[in-house]
Amino acid sequence: MGDRANFGFKQSNDNTIFLYGHWAGHGMLERLANAVEAARPRWTDESYATRICVSQIVGEDWKAETGWGLSVNRILDNEHKIPVIDWAEQTFTLMEEDLQTVVFSLSLDKFCTKYSQLVMV
Repeated sequence: MGDRANFGFKQSNDNTIFLYGHWAGHGMLERLANAVEAARPRWTDESYATRICVSQIVGEDWKAETGWGLSVNRILDNEHKIPVIDWAEQTFTLMEEDLQTVVFSLSLDKFCTKYSQLVMV
């Protein structure tokens, strides 16, 4: 059992890094938007922005043996549509599992505005 989800981060070399979360499906768009918002100062630096997002999403679970995984160009076990962040295009796209069919797409700014629950001080 789980609530399996994958988060994609497209790189300029056309590879996509996927973060898999065994229990990450509930609130996944809010969690991703909060992570993307935290990475805002680095949106033009894909390696830093991706690392910040992955760190934000994994949170305190870094030392756990299970629960999270990384892959390149393939999703792992999944139960949800796939959100993909494209740093070069500055877009969020929600994809079907085939990674070809687009459900909807937004600019990163609009995605964060719509889904982020961070309180900015």
